[in-house]
Amino acid sequence: MRVAIIGAGISGLALAYYLQKMGIPYDLFEESEEVGGNIKTIEKEGYLLELGPNALQCTPQLQALIRELKLEPEVVQSAQAAHHRYILRNGVYEKLPDNPFSLLSNTFFSWNTKLRILQEKRVPAADIDYETVNQFFERRFGPGILKYGVNPLIGGLLGGDPEKLLIHKVLPTLKHMENNYGSVLKGLVKNNPLTTDNISFINGMQTLPKAIAGKLISLYTGHRVEMITRNQGRYIISCATTGEYDTREYTMLVLALPALPAAELLHYTFPGMAAALQNIHYPPMAVVHTIYNRRDVRHALDGYGALHPKAECTFAVGSVWPSSLFEGRCRPHEALFTSFVGGAQYPENALTNKEQLLECVHQELSEKYGITASKPVFEHMHLWQHSIPQYDMHIEDAHHMAENLEQDGLFIAANWQAGVSVPGCIKHAQELAAKINLKRPAPSIAE
Repeated sequence: MRVAIIGAGISGLALAYYLQKMGIPYDLFEESEEVGGNIKTIEKEGYLLELGPNALQCTPQLQALIRELKLEPEVVQSAQAAHHRYILRNGVYEKLPDNPFSLLSNTFFSWNTKLRILQEKRVPAADIDYETVNQFFERRFGPGILKYGVNPLIGGLLGGDPEKLLIHKVLPTLKHMENNYGSVLKGLVKNNPLTTDNISFINGMQTLPKAIAGKLISLYTGHRVEMITRNQGRYIISCATTGEYDTREYTMLVLALPALPAAELLHYTFPGMAAALQNIHYPPMAVVHTIYNRRDVRHALDGYGALHPKAECTFAVGSVWPSSLFEGRCRPHEALFTSFVGGAQYPENALTNKEQLLECVHQELSEKYGITASKPVFEHMHLWQHSIPQYDMHIEDAHHMAENLEQDGLFIAANWQAGVSVPGCIKHAQELAAKINLKRPAPSIAE
């Protein structure tokens, strides 16, 4: 038994790591020379910039992995203020309630909206096919929570449109609470949810994938898989590397790739799955890093960052404040903003000419944060042409087909199936390794 894994993003790396711990032979192929996928850290002019995730929620699986990799000395905890999030409302940043239980004492929502939220316990549970995030929250909590609560959170955190994303895919825990407790609020009380700490690493987020890669014995970077064929139940992987052509045979295949590259590889072997994958939407997203002298910024920046509801008609969907979260991202007398432009609700903004895009971000930051500088000390832009997979109705077919193809020894370890968070991908990889382990042939009597 040997497993082929294609793609060394966090999902593919974590899966290879867990298979290796179980003693299951594998080969992990990565087209580029770098690992980590969308987890990407760069150093430029003395600044530490994250092009992908800025922080991780410290789940039990992630804590255990960090401990096994002996990365504890590299971990940096976010500042206490990281629990604070701001929402732009009528041109002014207002602090969002820290948790559902502080919502009633907060002035962010009107009393009518608060009363409607309290009445959620009386709303009967319902199973509605293809129910969107907006439909779910309006049905359970009323329309008052949508414009300045649901919209900026979904748009900023997932780059998505809450009118299209499916509740049972995006926020399955809330749907589970409705089904099991008859109420989201009752479910929150029963489960007593705790806010987990946000962490990063001294040298940035890419520390984690690099550490996993350093433990792997069968990782092949610079190997582009050009073709997948199938013969007598086994997968034949054909790779191109440095002018050579290599063909290997495997019992099982795991695709740890974004949907479109995965579709290209499955075009001949599983054309139905390939067609379903091509329907998964990845909107463009530009990540802009802007640095100012701290004295030129009037806002306190006492939080994780700020999000922009669509109703505010802004250019960016919001910004994270890395210099308020972790030390060493910029100089002590400076402030670093990481702004996000684009996503499903504003795709055209991400595709703006670079110079114009940087100028629009600077002007918006200056206006919203009271920045007096005529230009930034430093700025940098990275465009993700295909950013975050959208869990809308078009992803359903791919999910169903992926589940059925497991019978043929084809598995998926990717954020278009496991969820877009890094801890979620790690958890899924651990569960998938255990599933593959169950399919390992029993040792013969002679062995």
